[in-house]
Amino acid sequence: MLPLNVPFLPEASYIRFLNDLGPRLHAVHFSLHDPVLCDARVRLEQASLHTLIDSLGRLPGPKKYLLANGRFQPTGTYTGPVGLSGLTRRLEKLLDAGVLDGLIFADSYLLTALGDTAPAIVTRLEAVPSVNFSIDSIGKLQVLMDLVSASGFRLPSKITVDRELNRHPVELASLSTAIRRRWPTVKIELLANEGCLIHCPFRFTHEALIAATNNAARTDGQFDTQRLNRDLACQRQLTRIPHRILASPFIRPEDVCRYEGSADLIKVCGRTLGAGFLERAVEAFVQGRYRGNLLDLLDAAHWMADRWYISNDDIPEDFLDVLSTCGQDCTGCNYCRTYFDHHARFKQLQLPDWRNVNS
Repeated sequence: MLPLNVPFLPEASYIRFLNDLGPRLHAVHFSLHDPVLCDARVRLEQASLHTLIDSLGRLPGPKKYLLANGRFQPTGTYTGPVGLSGLTRRLEKLLDAGVLDGLIFADSYLLTALGDTAPAIVTRLEAVPSVNFSIDSIGKLQVLMDLVSASGFRLPSKITVDRELNRHPVELASLSTAIRRRWPTVKIELLANEGCLIHCPFRFTHEALIAATNNAARTDGQFDTQRLNRDLACQRQLTRIPHRILASPFIRPEDVCRYEGSADLIKVCGRTLGAGFLERAVEAFVQGRYRGNLLDLLDAAHWMADRWYISNDDIPEDFLDVLSTCGQDCTGCNYCRTYFDHHARFKQLQLPDWRNVNS
C-alpha cells in the first residue's frame, strides 16, 4: 500500500495514533495557527509556537510541511523585512527545532518575497506547490519548479497532482512518466478524500473568500464562508442534486492499489474536522478498506453524512472503472443518479428520547 501524508494536530492522543502508523506515514502537514501566515482554511483557533514545536517533536520520522497555502496574504506581508519579520522568525525557530522540512505554497508572491527577504532560511526549506495549482501537465509543473528555484528554495521532494486526474488513469500515467523522467527523485502524490464537486466552478472564489476572511482586521458577522457555500455554491448544488457526489474525484481505500504504478503517496485531508474524523479516515487508508458510510471519509462533503448513508462496502468493484470513463454528460448517462437512488439511504432526523431520563 502507498504511504500517507496526513494532517497534523497538536493533540496527544492523535500524535500517539500517528506514531503507531510507523513506516506507513511518510509526511504530515500542519497549520501555523497564527495570523502571520494564512493557509487555505478559515482560522478557528491559535496554538502557541511553543506548543506546536513541542507537539511536532513528539512525532519523529515523517517529513513535516507547514501550510502556507492561503490564496493571498495581507498586503503588508509582501513589502519586505518588516512585513515578513514575524513569519521568518517563526520559520527559523521551527527549523532550529528540527520540526520543519518545507512549505506548501499557493501564493507565488509570498514565495518570491520570502526568497528576497530571508535567503538563509529558504535554502533550508522545500517549496511544495499546493494541490490547488491543479498540476495536470509537465509544462505547468516546470513553471512552478522554475519559480521555486528562482526564489532560492529547495525543489520539492513530492508533487501533488491535479485531483481530477484521480479519475483519468491514462492521463495520470502519462504525467507521472513525464515527471519521473525529468525529476527522478520526486514522489507523486494524490489527494484522496476531498470530496468536492468534480471540476468545482466555485473553487477559486471559495479560496479567495477564505483568504479574505483570514486577512480581515475584524470579523464581519455577515461574511461567513460556510453560509455562502451553503447558500450559493457547492453545498447548495449537492443538497439539490446529491448524486453528483459520486462523480467527485475521491479515491476509496479499496482502490488505492489501482494507483500504485502512477503514484507514490496518498494524501488524506480533513484537518478542521478534528482528530476523530482523521483517525477514521487515515485508518481506512492504512487498512485499504472501510466498512461504513462512504461520506464519513470525505472532507468537503462531510456534512452530507448527516443526511445520507452510502455503504462503502457495497460499492461494486467496477466503480472506479465506470467513473474513469465519465465525460460529465449527465443527460446521457444515469449511472450516478441510478446508483444513488438505489443504494443511498436518507437518514431521518433522530432526537434523543428524554421521556425516561428521571425514572
